[in-house]
Formats: sequence, C-alpha cells, structure tokens
Amino acid sequence: MGKFIYFYFLVCFTSLSSCNPESLMSLEADKVNETVAQETTPFTPTPFIIKDVVLKGDTLITKVQYSGGCGNHTFEIAKNGFLMKSLPPKQSIQITHLSDKDPCRALILDELKFYIGDFRGTPSGTTVLLLENWPQQIIYSY
Repeated sequence: MGKFIYFYFLVCFTSLSSCNPESLMSLEADKVNETVAQETTPFTPTPFIIKDVVLKGDTLITKVQYSGGCGNHTFEIAKNGFLMKSLPPKQSIQITHLSDKDPCRALILDELKFYIGDFRGTPSGTTVLLLENWPQQIIYSY
C-alpha cells in the first residue's frame, strides 16, 4: 500500500512539472488581446424646463420640456440636501436630465412619473417637498 502512495505522488509530480507555463501564459495573453473596448457617449447634464407638477398618491407627475429628438434622454429624481426639521418636515429634491449630447433641436414635451415614497420625512403624516426650479411647495400627505 505504501508503494502505491509513493508511486501516485511520483506520477502527479511528474505530470505537473512537465507542464510548460509559457504556453499557458500565451493563451491567457491571447484572450486578453481579443477583448475590444466599445466607445460609448457619456451622458451629461442637460437643461430642461418644468412646465407642470401634479401629485397623485406616491407618484409625482411632471411635464417637462427640453430640446432634442434624436438622442437618448434620461431623467432621475433625488434628494437635494438634508431633511429640514420643521413642522411638517421639508425635503429639497431635484430632477436631473441626462442626455448623450443630442444634436437635434426639436422641443419635446414629456410627462414623467417618479415614485416619491423614499422622501417621506416621518412614518406617517405630511412632508413638504421643495422641487428645484419649481416655485410652489408640494404637500405630500401619506
């Protein structure tokens, strides 16, 4: 039984030492060289105008106007500062418009819907939302 174990280790050692590490390295290098980076146009902040704001439950519905028509456009809503400790609490928010440098000049009027449940200042009650570039306070009751 002991001879079998020594023979097994000898076969394993011989097979491992006979591998050519340079051939393994060249295979890995070939795989790396095959990967081609694709160019993507970065999204940049783009101006827009808020035309109307309506609150329905936990959804903020906004009508926005921006120029474009040929490229990709994305809108995001996020907090714009800390929750203000007042009665009721107030939360500044902002809508950000990102596009991939759309060269077209058509005026687009779009309706956007955002979930605003994450902006609640208390577990239940009311929070006043202060939307950047919108003159009126938005009373959010839940």
